Amino acid sequence: GGTYSGAGATACSDCGAGTYSGAGADACSDCEAGDYSSAGASSCTSCAGGTYSAAGASSCDSCDGGTFSSSGSASCTACEAGTYAEAGSSACTKCDGGEWSDASATSCSSCGSGTYSGTGAESCTDCDSGTYSEAGSSECTKCDGGTYSAARATSCSSCESGTYSGA
Repeated sequence: GGTYSGAGATACSDCGAGTYSGAGADACSDCEAGDYSSAGASSCTSCAGGTYSAAGASSCDSCDGGTFSSSGSASCTACEAGTYAEAGSSACTKCDGGEWSDASATSCSSCGSGTYSGTGAESCTDCDSGTYSEAGSSECTKCDGGTYSAARATSCSSCESGTYSGA
């Protein structure tokens, strides 16, 4: 395999890269999209996860950051918001709590002070009044008794003399 000859030929010729043939072939066939081959191949090989190819390819190309592919893919797929992927990824990874991302992200961003997020978030949520958070938080912390805060607070303030606040 991997060679062919036309009618009246005196020898077989190697199939070119990106094509293949079985034994007794009179022509070479292109590899399908998602597969590749080197010259003289009797079959095509599937592209690995994180790579892709068009039909007739001699190699696979790496997926760009923010995209992924499974093995044998003809193209890469964008990561959803709340996930990210580095170049050449076979899957997207969820952002950790305290982080967020848009679709097609190559990394996650930290939530700002006064906000929080759970795992796989596409945005950060403001802390409610009576709570606060530092940057990169996965939850808001309740203010202690004798302190208070407005929404989206980065800390709690002490009650003034003659006032109080229950925890």
